[in-house]
Amino acid sequence: MENVFFEGPVLWSQIDANMHLRHSAYADFAAQARLGLLEHAGFSMQVISPLKLGPILFREELIYLREIVVNDQVRVTAEMTRCRPDGSRWSFRQEIYRQDGVKAAIINVDGAWIDLEKRKLGSLPENLAKAFLSRIPKSTDFVFDEPKKTDSSMNLEDKFQQAQADSKTLSERPDNDTLLSLYALFKQGSTGDAPEEGPSNPFDIVGKAKHEAWKKLKGMPSREAREKYIALVEKLKSEA
Repeated sequence: MENVFFEGPVLWSQIDANMHLRHSAYADFAAQARLGLLEHAGFSMQVISPLKLGPILFREELIYLREIVVNDQVRVTAEMTRCRPDGSRWSFRQEIYRQDGVKAAIINVDGAWIDLEKRKLGSLPENLAKAFLSRIPKSTDFVFDEPKKTDSSMNLEDKFQQAQADSKTLSERPDNDTLLSLYALFKQGSTGDAPEEGPSNPFDIVGKAKHEAWKKLKGMPSREAREKYIALVEKLKSEA
């Protein structure tokens, strides 16, 4: 198994009511592996922080394959699947394996760099961008993602991603109804219609509320959802 950047035990605190690894723990393991990958490639927080840059995610997709239970040992891989030539936008595929070698989950993430002072999307200096592209392990299906600035749909994509970054840095936390609207518009704009069935865990009240909010947007075109998401974030920024 190649490109393993995290290995550790499943703790009791990470187990849900159904006695298997809770949803957020998968994301935590993947995040730790990405940090390990950056450290391995020479992009530790000590290197990145002076540049006033930080990694930020736009999308995180979890695909569950097999159950993970308490006291399992997990290993998490990370490989780059897409990247812009300047290193400003990137995608990773991560796989979580149990101690018996069985692949338990696949996690796909899309992200970029954020300027921590301007609170806008940023990019690495040219020398570090080249190092980022050369040192990060790449998948066998890796492709360069060339931005198409003349395409209006790509302009909307840029605004959508900037709005996602801005939503994470609002000076005031929106009320619950607004948070549900943000979630629903984001999911509709990035994924499409919600699945009919919501979370299976009867105690996941927040998850069920988010799923219901998303379902109410069924049939809304992704472009319209993105435009409404951008407008809502701009409104929240102006009110802060």
